[in-house]
Amino acid sequence: MSGNGYLFAAYAATWIIHIAYLGTIVRRYSRLKREIEQLKKSGTRS
Repeated sequence: MSGNGYLFAAYAATWIIHIAYLGTIVRRYSRLKREIEQLKKSGTRS
């Protein structure tokens, strides 16, 4: 029975890691999108 507990723990840890990684990708993408918009705004001044 303890084998099933380890399997569940590994499965849960894997999903937590994937969700955290996806969160970092979303944050990086939103930051990059903001920087692109700022560059577009500063580019129209010149």
